[in-house]
Amino acid sequence: MTSSAHLRGIVIAGALAALALALGFITLAMNQTASKASPHTILPLKDRHHAGQVTTTTATAAKPKKVVARPNPNFAAALKAGLPRSVATALATHKIVVVELMSPSDAVATLADGEAKAGAANAGAGFVAINVDKDGGDASKLTIALGDLPTTPASMIYARPSTLAITLPGFNDRTVVQQAVVTTLAAVKTGTVTPAQTTTTSASTSSTTTPSTGSD
Repeated sequence: MTSSAHLRGIVIAGALAALALALGFITLAMNQTASKASPHTILPLKDRHHAGQVTTTTATAAKPKKVVARPNPNFAAALKAGLPRSVATALATHKIVVVELMSPSDAVATLADGEAKAGAANAGAGFVAINVDKDGGDASKLTIALGDLPTTPASMIYARPSTLAITLPGFNDRTVVQQAVVTTLAAVKTGTVTPAQTTTTSASTSSTTTPSTGSD
């Protein structure tokens, strides 16, 4: 009787030991599987700092920089001199600009406007037509800048930054306007452009003005 009880104790102890061993193997297998599925890498302190810098630099580089447009210096100079915005805009892209005073109600002035535009184009100059029939606007702005406007029609040759180099009163064909632009451009290249001085020429039916070159 005692031997049977002792034997049962041994069997139960062995079964418990086997069960514990089996549970241990199962737990070990689960830990290994979890380790393989999501490996955890520990970065050294210096590597962590470097990784933070890279992320910050990338974010900064990705942020677009705000570009501030600078005004064209020729445009700004013409505006400062009191010229109309339309003339200042033309001087921003052309060294020489033909400003034509015209009136849509005057047939001769309308014809002169077309000739002045063609002459400016042939000489590679800018062109601005100013309607003197309109109150205010460019005509008034130009009157303030000059003190008085020539009688319409008239062609005025402007050189950068805001110099009125030649004035051609009355009707002028495209050849006259083109030659005035060429003369002004030559003066620009030699640095002798000065405000216009009125003279009279027999080559035209109207009085014209020519640029002063600073020589006698």
